[in-house]
Amino acid sequence: MFTDFAHRLKELRLSKDLTQKEFSDLLKISQSTVSMYESGQREPSREVLEIYAKFFKVDMSYFTGKDKKQVVIDIISPAPEDPNPDKNMDKRLIAAYHKAPEHIQRIVSVCLEPYIDEK
Repeated sequence: MFTDFAHRLKELRLSKDLTQKEFSDLLKISQSTVSMYESGQREPSREVLEIYAKFFKVDMSYFTGKDKKQVVIDIISPAPEDPNPDKNMDKRLIAAYHKAPEHIQRIVSVCLEPYIDEK
């Protein structure tokens, strides 16, 4: 499982054109931790797997090797089966973003970047 994680973490990091240093800075972890994960010398906790899966917008099963295909998760849109999305969600999300620590704000910003309209 963890060799799958190591390989896929590196693959996804490189797909975002991030160096280990840039990736570690974004997530407020040491570069050596990223290096150990990518080389299979260190095993991630479930919490770490969840954070990385959300960051790269992939299902956790892809990281663990259960799924061989990368499935991109759209974490922005409301679920299609939800006919009445919370109308106040935008305000709550913005307030939560501003309350979050800086490293969390950077992660959110990277995840939302593809959805930001250029003017």
